[in-house]
Amino acid sequence: MLNVEKVKEWTATHKQAIAAVVAFLLLIAVSVFLFRGCGKTEKVTTEPQEQAQTESGVEKAADKSKTPVNRQQAQDAAKEIHYIYSHDVKPEYTVVTTGGETEKAIENAQERAGADFSIVTDKDNPSEKIDVTELPKASTVNINQYNVHAYKKILHTIDVAPDMTGVKGVSEVGYTVSRKITKDGKYIGVGASYNIDDHKALVKLSYTW
Repeated sequence: MLNVEKVKEWTATHKQAIAAVVAFLLLIAVSVFLFRGCGKTEKVTTEPQEQAQTESGVEKAADKSKTPVNRQQAQDAAKEIHYIYSHDVKPEYTVVTTGGETEKAIENAQERAGADFSIVTDKDNPSEKIDVTELPKASTVNINQYNVHAYKKILHTIDVAPDMTGVKGVSEVGYTVSRKITKDGKYIGVGASYNIDDHKALVKLSYTW
């Protein structure tokens, strides 16, 4: 059984070390975020339909958009793309426009969907990669656009509350793990925190959207 008093005592004794570790983790997170933000970002990737509905096809599009996705996310997106294409789901993922307006239509569709990145395929030629810049301007274009939301199934959050008096450095530390409950990125989580000032451990529930 967990001895709460010993945990409190240990936490109080090592509060500076805990604060240093938390600060280090936050520094790493910020560094990774800034690194991913460097370089050219392509939010729309054109691929053959046969490639788009594979794990590697989704990962390729994610890499171009600099959107981090894990293997499970790529697999889930690939399965959904395959389902949409094989069942001819309309109209959410189908764009019908003219060649001259294709790029603008794709961009608008992505913005309306709030997608992290999009994969565009030729609806009628699944083994061919479409070039939206070479389409005849007056022709009618029928393409599939898959707007991907890169939501992780599980989120891990570290909370740090600074001591506003500046005496102790950190007033409270906490940790929360959340699980995705809807396709559009809503999460339910449970966590715990420890208040160094009051020497109290707290349990909390969270809802994220």
